[in-house]
Amino acid sequence: MKNTTLIKLRLNKASRNLKDFLKVTYFTGVIGDENQRYISIWEDYRIAYENLLRINKSVFDALDKPKFPDLIQGESYPNREKYFGYSSQSRDIIKAAIDNALEYIEKYELANPDLMKNSDEVTESSALIIRLMNNWSNMISSFKHHRTNVQEIRISNEYEMQYLLEGVLRLFFDDVRPETYTQNYANKSNRTDFLLPKERILIETKMTRAGLDDRKLLEELIIDKEFYRKEPNIDIILCLVYDPERKIKNPEGLKDIQELVSPPYFSVHLSH
Repeated sequence: MKNTTLIKLRLNKASRNLKDFLKVTYFTGVIGDENQRYISIWEDYRIAYENLLRINKSVFDALDKPKFPDLIQGESYPNREKYFGYSSQSRDIIKAAIDNALEYIEKYELANPDLMKNSDEVTESSALIIRLMNNWSNMISSFKHHRTNVQEIRISNEYEMQYLLEGVLRLFFDDVRPETYTQNYANKSNRTDFLLPKERILIETKMTRAGLDDRKLLEELIIDKEFYRKEPNIDIILCLVYDPERKIKNPEGLKDIQELVSPPYFSVHLSH
């Protein structure tokens, strides 16, 4: 039995990417063929569908099986230059498929609560940590409205961020190990921010600052990911990226480096 949590993460990622395309009106009805982000939406659905079949083929075989759209010719506006791309109508096709898959997953989870609870692929602990990460900015925002005679809690750098996160983690987990060194990779080792050995979860944190733009951040995450994925006793790697000043111009680009198909899983969670 496999858990559907990571498959939902992939489908929700595809849904977020698709929202921007749904907002655009294409005069020629064609999405440019070089748009890798649009292609990734279809690829994410394909991978999610294949993994759902591995969970329960008899249930999920009824899901939509949309064919990747063929290239059609369009004209640029206003130069009217010819180019090839994908029909804008294909947006509706893949949206319906994603929405349908998420509905099927929800029904499947409701019908199989015990099986989902006993799954060893994604633990309840990882779901809790993901929820903490997704609500990180809400917690930080609450500190700005402090009570009278209480000093405001400020997070101005990554070390302070880690200090606060460690305290939150210790509310829920007995064994929280900060600054644990990884196995050697390319004759080097890396230092993790937090390791939960019992839950087999590794937690990495990043906080944007001057000099840490989208490109630099992606480079760091890719390098860190390769170190962490060499760890033999880790099933899940969760990375919290805190961007209070919204320096990251392409948030969805962070999602592109996720690896949610085979363990150890690697997922990125952005908080403003």
